[in-house]
Amino acid sequence: MKPFYVTGHMNPDCDAIVSAIAYAHLKQQLGQDAIACALGKAKSETQYLLQKFGFEHPKLIHTARCMLSEIEKDDPLLAGPDLTMKEALDLILSRKNKGIFIVDEKERLLGLLSVSDLTKLWAESGKSLKDLISTATLTNIARVLKGKYYCESKQYHPSGIVQIMPSMSDKPEVYKNSIVIVRNNPDIQRFVIEAGAALVVVSGEDWIDEVTLSYAKEKGVSMLHTDYSVIECSRLIYQTPSVKSVMTTDVMTFQETEYVDEVSDHIAKTRYRTYPVLDKDGRVVGAISRYHLFHYEKKKFILVDHNEAMQSVRDLEFGEVVEIVDHHRMGGIETVTPINIVARTVGSTAAIITGLYKSSHVKLPKNLAGILLGAAINDTMCLQSPTTTTFDHEMVKYLEEVSGTKAIDLYQEMLDASDSVTNKTDVELLYNDFKEFRISGTRIAIAQVQCKKDDYFAIKDHFHAFMEETAESQHYDLILTLFTDPMGSGSYFLVAGKKSNIVGEAFGDILNKEHFGKGIVSRKKQVLPIIIDTLK
Repeated sequence: MKPFYVTGHMNPDCDAIVSAIAYAHLKQQLGQDAIACALGKAKSETQYLLQKFGFEHPKLIHTARCMLSEIEKDDPLLAGPDLTMKEALDLILSRKNKGIFIVDEKERLLGLLSVSDLTKLWAESGKSLKDLISTATLTNIARVLKGKYYCESKQYHPSGIVQIMPSMSDKPEVYKNSIVIVRNNPDIQRFVIEAGAALVVVSGEDWIDEVTLSYAKEKGVSMLHTDYSVIECSRLIYQTPSVKSVMTTDVMTFQETEYVDEVSDHIAKTRYRTYPVLDKDGRVVGAISRYHLFHYEKKKFILVDHNEAMQSVRDLEFGEVVEIVDHHRMGGIETVTPINIVARTVGSTAAIITGLYKSSHVKLPKNLAGILLGAAINDTMCLQSPTTTTFDHEMVKYLEEVSGTKAIDLYQEMLDASDSVTNKTDVELLYNDFKEFRISGTRIAIAQVQCKKDDYFAIKDHFHAFMEETAESQHYDLILTLFTDPMGSGSYFLVAGKKSNIVGEAFGDILNKEHFGKGIVSRKKQVLPIIIDTLK
């Protein structure tokens, strides 16, 4: 069973990061394998919070797609290039006709061996077969025939021709440099030795007279005994060459970091039953087939602090959403099967998850209560946001008690730890807390930045130019950035895009001459609903 990946939204704020950590921990305590993830690096105030309470940054993920390293694979069947064809065939048949990967001493791929590679030459005759047998070493022949040598010649240069049961009436020249299979007949043996055979295979009784043996040594002819019959020898001798002589070297390989869907497209166009998977060093670490690619288990995701595909992990369609915990509007994610959804109209997802700890009767660790407190007050501007509910107050009070930390003190610490907007690039500012929506065919984005009045006016002009460039290059109809006072007095509205007039239509009577909306601090409750109504 694969783990559940618990993740917040893109450009994660404190609530998204902490909710993923806390909910993954809750799932673990309930006996489920869950991993906290993030779709981007935590902001400075969130980093401070995690460090203060002793937490590591969640694992970064970039896509819902599975890599080959993340799916089930077969253990690769590896062998060296000196393996005989007989040994290879036995191995393949024992593994239900799956191929063998031929590797060097460092397990780097040299070639692929299949049943067809082993059998195609056996069906041939003439030069191809002759050339193949000529490559078989004395060592390989002895292994396959389970034989022992009476004598081995250092001048072993076989022609590749195999002769069976010779007759002394034959012309001697036909046996020159041949492999000759004989019974234990000294006269015949001496005849083929004299004819210049390369190897004499003696089938049957295990004995040889000294005269014949001395003669073989004198002539530089190797002699081997085997218990196999002549007929068996004649069959097995063609399985003695090493696999390096017949393996396929033009092999389609895949890196374990490649995505399953892309690999599937490649394999659909090929004929092999199994394919090697390599690590970064070129070592064979697994074997895949069409079965693995068509029946793999998708990554399972639990979405926290969001429920819209555009705000979630890339390629979400390649994964499976199994649960949602959120406090935003429902954005229409489609699922194959029914899922669990916990959605409440409260100020933070952290508050919802705190409530789930209480209702599940799972003990909340002190340090985990600390980061949940930080996320809850960060998302509600220390309970000053209009999204704040009685439930938020109750959960914050509970978290203060468990963590031993005062909310107002922690909020100030996090404000002090946050980077000044004047020290950030335009890209960092825009995408610090950036959410995209499609409403009535209009593509809009709403960013939110906490900053003081003086800092806003210091960056306003050049940042607005950047917003206009982004709207044009990324094809947004509208980009709205809210520059929100950290103490909750309101937000400055900065707009760009060809449909900037929408903001004027929606908020014209609310904003002052400096485009400041008094008391407007919540994107999801005070801004987005009004824009939706205006567009519709």
